[in-house]
Amino acid sequence: MSYKKRFIELSLSKNALQFGSFKLKSERISPFFFNSGVFSDGKSLLEISELLAELIEEKKLNFDNLFGPAYKGIPLIASLSSTLEKKYNKSVNIIYDRKGEKKHGEGGEIVGNFNNGKTLIIDDVITAGTAIKNILKKLSKYNHNSTHLIVLLDREEKGSSETSASKEIENEHGLKVLSLINLSDIIEYVGSTKDFNIYKKDIEEYKEKYGS
Repeated sequence: MSYKKRFIELSLSKNALQFGSFKLKSERISPFFFNSGVFSDGKSLLEISELLAELIEEKKLNFDNLFGPAYKGIPLIASLSSTLEKKYNKSVNIIYDRKGEKKHGEGGEIVGNFNNGKTLIIDDVITAGTAIKNILKKLSKYNHNSTHLIVLLDREEKGSSETSASKEIENEHGLKVLSLINLSDIIEYVGSTKDFNIYKKDIEEYKEKYGS
């Protein structure tokens, strides 16, 4: 079974991926919703980290640092770093940001240190690209040398133009965006699954309206 199908089925089993009618932060009404926050147990995080590691190996990505944006990116990089060490004998640094700058103790808005190598950013979802653009702005004062972003789900929606948010990130910041699954994968899955086939038309119409 492909890592895409395994991740979709994991997401459905944990209710991370739901179908219905959901109002997004963008004010759009979406026929599906994804919430990675429900992956809060060790078994789920281990499975996700193994799927991410498969994608990394498939794409032959080379990097020395993992960066996870607060908050949902943090458990992803923590579990992934352990899987890479144990399964692939690859040791990487992990770095994450704080939502607010710490004024005492070690201080700062970043936990961990970027070395001189390349950085892979891991996050849960990309919609319009606003969140990752804000993260890249925050990281601009550091020598982070980020080359790729991997998200669990790419909703394949337009960014600030008619171009997809993923393509905007690549064009504006030189950051290649990869994903475990995207909206097209979800459409393909529901179309081939009797229990979820009823949602296919609504999702296709949503993609036609808001997709790139």
